Amino acid sequence: MDMNKLVVILLLCVQSISAVFLWTMDATDVVSEVKFAIFLAIDLLAFAIVAYCYRKLIREQTTGRIWMLIGSLGLVILLFSGLYLP
Repeated sequence: MDMNKLVVILLLCVQSISAVFLWTMDATDVVSEVKFAIFLAIDLLAFAIVAYCYRKLIREQTTGRIWMLIGSLGLVILLFSGLYLP
């Protein structure tokens, strides 16, 4: 399987899990609002990476490893900050 397709499948799984988490949140207190914003940022960043991979896949180019690393690092930072926020 091509690496771009594997990355897209994994990012779509992250997006679906994050969307389900967002759907089940109660946004009545301040902490939930902050967590909602963080998980929405995770969804948007994952969508941006999927769009980048799709654009490179259509043009039959390779994805830039630096951009993928920066995006993945951003996703990990957002994910851990969202999970371990008080």
